[in-house]
Amino acid sequence: MIRPSDRGRKWKSNEDEPSPREKRMMRERGEWSDEEEDDDYEPRRKAPLLFRLLAWASLIVIFFAAGYGLTSLAFKWLDGRGGQRTPGNLVSTPQEAQNLMTGSRSPDATAPPETSVTVSISVPEGDRFVTRRIRCAPGLREDTIKQTLSSYMDAVKEGKMLDPSAQNLNIFLSGEWLYLNMNKSFLDSLKALGADESRKLLTGLVKTMSDNFAPVSRVKFYVDGKEVLDKTPVDLTMPWGLGGRSS
Repeated sequence: MIRPSDRGRKWKSNEDEPSPREKRMMRERGEWSDEEEDDDYEPRRKAPLLFRLLAWASLIVIFFAAGYGLTSLAFKWLDGRGGQRTPGNLVSTPQEAQNLMTGSRSPDATAPPETSVTVSISVPEGDRFVTRRIRCAPGLREDTIKQTLSSYMDAVKEGKMLDPSAQNLNIFLSGEWLYLNMNKSFLDSLKALGADESRKLLTGLVKTMSDNFAPVSRVKFYVDGKEVLDKTPVDLTMPWGLGGRSS
């Protein structure tokens, strides 16, 4: 039986309110009614797990989309400040990259890459110089100079002006100056030629270099990596220009 004194009673604090166990025992004795509970109280319930997972997934997608959009806008802004990149600024093949490095890239980006480089050599024959045009494989400027020098030396070897064993060991290019390191057979060949023929040979060599590789105008000769101190039959202690020995 419900105690009249307990009906409608309002508990001042959680300490005054009976515990769940006491409530159950009072309910079994008929001393407690569920009507004693506050009519406005509703127990808090969690949403189903599936709905909570969908909510979290939706939140992650929203944050990802917002971050991606902001990143794209940032890159577009940076591209705008750094200048637009156009296909004309890019190369797509190793040959185009090589031509760009040597300064021989054609303004027409659609033009086929060069397969060879044409140069002219001035070969001494008697009292004149005969021009011969030859083709060199494309490459760095120094590589083309080496090929041109080799072709010139082969031509004068045909005229018996150089010993077949004469050769260039290496080169160094610096502005108007071209430094050639020759082997000893080159110097011996000059001694065998004499002064006049040696001057013609060296003049043709300098003319060949200056005609094809501007601004080269002076050639300095070394033998086996050392300065040449012997001034006979020609003076190789100083660089050579088109007027002969340069001061």
